[in-house]
Amino acid sequence: MKPEPEAVRLGERLDYVDALRVILILLVIAHHSVEPYVVTHPPEMPLPGPPIPRAWVFLWVNAAFFMGLFFFLAGYFTPEAFASKGGSAFLRDRWRRLGRPLLFGWIVLAPLPGWAQITFGPAALHVDYWTYLTRDFFGFGQRPADWPAGMAWPVNNLGHLWFLEHLLVYATLYAGLRAAFADRGEKRLLEPPSHRMIAAYAVALAAATFVVRIWFPQNRWIGFLGYIQMEPAHLPQYASLFVIGALAAPRRWIETIPTPRGLVWLALGVGLALAAYVAVGAGVVPDLPSQDWRVCVWESFLCVGLCVGLPVLLRELALGKGRTWRMLAANVYAVYVFHFPIVLFFLWALMDAPGPKWARLLMTVIGATVASFAFTNWVILRLPLARRVF
Repeated sequence: MKPEPEAVRLGERLDYVDALRVILILLVIAHHSVEPYVVTHPPEMPLPGPPIPRAWVFLWVNAAFFMGLFFFLAGYFTPEAFASKGGSAFLRDRWRRLGRPLLFGWIVLAPLPGWAQITFGPAALHVDYWTYLTRDFFGFGQRPADWPAGMAWPVNNLGHLWFLEHLLVYATLYAGLRAAFADRGEKRLLEPPSHRMIAAYAVALAAATFVVRIWFPQNRWIGFLGYIQMEPAHLPQYASLFVIGALAAPRRWIETIPTPRGLVWLALGVGLALAAYVAVGAGVVPDLPSQDWRVCVWESFLCVGLCVGLPVLLRELALGKGRTWRMLAANVYAVYVFHFPIVLFFLWALMDAPGPKWARLLMTVIGATVASFAFTNWVILRLPLARRVF
């Protein structure tokens, strides 16, 4: 029997949510491993030979929901952290846990993909790493005359660490709003959203996504205010799911949403994902741009279906218990920060390996996953300074 909303204890660790975070980080590693084999946009590690046919559908389905679900979970645990620490301590903690890896990653990790791209790509500039870092990444010097056309100079960006920057911005905005609008008494534990409310959000998300993509199609990144790295095409999804997570937390919606309701939306999300795989495999999908209204509707309902349904499924399966799950969950954040250079290493090491390309892709995914968790668990998390952050 599931507890009533009033019986759910605040601060109780949710093993199945930890398991969901582990699954999501596995998708992140797989996503970054697949990209160079598909060449949907200039990859960080250009690979010889033609791309794997139709493998881009994995990126298409994955991008529709996985980071949005990460933002929802981040928002869900933000109010509890704020309440337990207080405003000032909450901000100090977030700036320490997000700001320090962000600064370290910007200087040490983020330059690596761009250097790999110009070193192994068609331009093959063969620039030593220090020159690339100081001149081409940070912009201390003149732009080279043979710099690849269409590639920004200086490269200066956060790479995959944009997620940390967004979380830092959202946490700061949340703390500011909580300070401006102090709690006014006890919050009433409202029922989880109905089918109608969930569907209304999916429609609104599709509409907002469609409007934004008129000007900003998918994979177009900008520096908002000069510093905030973002892909506007997914901003309605990311920002709204963080807000919904923060609103859902005091009402414990993940713990209390009825199982049949969650499974209905899970079936919709899985069905839309499978439909994409089947349609692409059969070669019947038209070449639609990301700003097409049909893409926006498909993506939004897939995202909402999986964001509602996956936590319920894992809750019912009681997934996440045991020593192995706890170890994996403890490494999720560190793996997110450090996995990309490890993926690049496996891409480089297997670049000219014999065998079909799909086999090299499979070895890249498995090798990068195992190596990332091993590195963070037995190296990073054993460093005293790192334990205060991760």
